Amino acid sequence: MKFVVEGLGLTSGGGKGIVSELLPALARHTEHEFVAILTQAPEYASIAAPNMKVMAYGKPRSLLRRVLFLHRTVPKICQEERADALLCLGNFAPRRATVPAIISLRNAFYVCPAPEACAGLSLREKLIVRYARWNFRRLPEDVFLTVETELMREQFLNTYLAEPSRVAVISNGAGRLPSPARYRRTIEPGRHGAHPTTGDDPGEAARARKPEDPFTFLCLARYYPHKNIEMCVEAVKRLASTGRRARLLMTVDAADHPRARILLQRIQREGLDGKIQNLGTVPQPELPRLFGSADALLLPTLLESFSRTYLEAMNYELPILTSDRDFARQICGSAALYVDPLDVESVTGAMIRIMEDATLRRDLAARGREEAAQFPNWGEIAAQFVAALESVAAGCGLRAESHPVLTDVRF
Repeated sequence: MKFVVEGLGLTSGGGKGIVSELLPALARHTEHEFVAILTQAPEYASIAAPNMKVMAYGKPRSLLRRVLFLHRTVPKICQEERADALLCLGNFAPRRATVPAIISLRNAFYVCPAPEACAGLSLREKLIVRYARWNFRRLPEDVFLTVETELMREQFLNTYLAEPSRVAVISNGAGRLPSPARYRRTIEPGRHGAHPTTGDDPGEAARARKPEDPFTFLCLARYYPHKNIEMCVEAVKRLASTGRRARLLMTVDAADHPRARILLQRIQREGLDGKIQNLGTVPQPELPRLFGSADALLLPTLLESFSRTYLEAMNYELPILTSDRDFARQICGSAALYVDPLDVESVTGAMIRIMEDATLRRDLAARGREEAAQFPNWGEIAAQFVAALESVAAGCGLRAESHPVLTDVRF
């Protein structure tokens, strides 16, 4: 069979990571052919394979052009390539696809309208969310969906009153990350503001601090209002007033969002440069060094579909401080210290606790390894997508009784 995979809108952050991991894993299914529709990017140059044809386009500069490409160009490509099914990785599928389609839904705003998270949406983002909700209530019969957690599936079914057989759970996964024992926690200035340096310190020694070293929290996220990064800044300020030595590493680019520049200017204006170090966008190959530089992950996010950052932190045995929300608990389980993301005292108190309790840090790290081990790898994830594509191409939909692999992933 031949399958078209549309990923034109996945150009940054977790979306780019998914493309980089999933497509090479799909290409290992040599019994099928694949046509990948991607944005022109250096990271995608190595994705092509004998059975994986890559069609690279410039990223549409406007929302209208993106819509026209999806609804006109993608069906035309499917027809010209004589595809058997279409996989759309960007939350939407053509309204009139020429073949059965699967939408990989990864945006929680389209499923769970959390008021505190939606409050930060721009007008453009609100319009997209409104269109998404209109669209999902009117899906063509030959369009199906996959989501990343059972929680997302339940929320989608309840919100849109969809048939359960039309929505399957296929998890996300962590990238191919080296062992954290290869990296030690010092960082030096570099192209992206700072680069952790490599070393040979094993295990716990990789994060052993000298008395003069501050405890390092890592907030690994692009700037979006729902990521609630402002709370990290407030908590660091409150922590500094207690006299405890700590710093925060951030990965915000001023171009991420109109509010990102405001946040970065505020950090400078309030003299927090010594407590908060912004690294800007960090390339995927640098993530092992970044995780090796931190003592704990701080992520007070208000809404997520999954967040690969959780899995990556658990794989690196990094204690996690995150929001006491159902999406976080479903991924992290017992591997996190949970906080009220809207209460600075709750966040600051948890930061102090994690700084001063070495036993708690070790316990969370150990639990993280156990939790992460229960998620599928990218080979298994690709196999589930192939099974789903085969099923819809054969006109069988996503019937769980025929394809139990689609629903057997633990969450």
